[in-house]
Amino acid sequence: MKLLCDMHTHTTYSHGKNTIEEMVEQARALGLRAIVISDHGRSHPMFGVRRKNFEKMRREIDALNEKYNDIEIYLSVESNITGADGSIDIGKEERQYCDWIYAGYHYGYIPASVKDVFRFAIRNYLTVVFPFMKEKTRKVNTRTYLEMMDRYELKMITHPGDKLPVDIEPIAKKAAEKGVILEINPRHSHLNSEELKIALKYNVRFAVNSDAHSVQALGQVQGAAAIIKKAGVPYERIVNIEE
Repeated sequence: MKLLCDMHTHTTYSHGKNTIEEMVEQARALGLRAIVISDHGRSHPMFGVRRKNFEKMRREIDALNEKYNDIEIYLSVESNITGADGSIDIGKEERQYCDWIYAGYHYGYIPASVKDVFRFAIRNYLTVVFPFMKEKTRKVNTRTYLEMMDRYELKMITHPGDKLPVDIEPIAKKAAEKGVILEINPRHSHLNSEELKIALKYNVRFAVNSDAHSVQALGQVQGAAAIIKKAGVPYERIVNIEE
């Protein structure tokens, strides 16, 4: 399995360890054909990308694309799911400057509303402590993902189901309908092989990514091949690899 494009990477604009150019240089050294810079959305109070920095990131990436002809460099943002109605922390800055948009669930975000503090954020935290809440929470979270895909034009959902319970089958079905890629992320426990088997019922596409926060982690997707093989995912369903 050869990785062609690492579609999920972080830089010093959020909480990565290296600059955009350093990540690009490493991608070139690894022989990647493309790299996507996808720092965290604005609702992370400590390491979300500041609104004023999207234009700066765009200029940097445009300059690097002019500088190098052996790699394609794209700008995305890993937006945070912030509300039970499928809200994500996306504004005009991201839409204006980014090539495409991702979304994923993370801890530490600022909820979309006061209601979402209780009906979404705290609910998911409490479910970890009180397992009897899991099935109800799973239904709420699954509906959140479905509504999110209806509300926004997304390229990819990062590590779906990580940090909160979801029902992958309706999510995969909706992703197939909307053309949204589901991520296989070996840094996280989801998507796992059993979830992939369920998702394969639908014509959904996948991507394998490093979720790198440093040049050392860039392109490192060890463990993904075993997950893919166990689930029986055809390589042609994975958009950024080749055999």
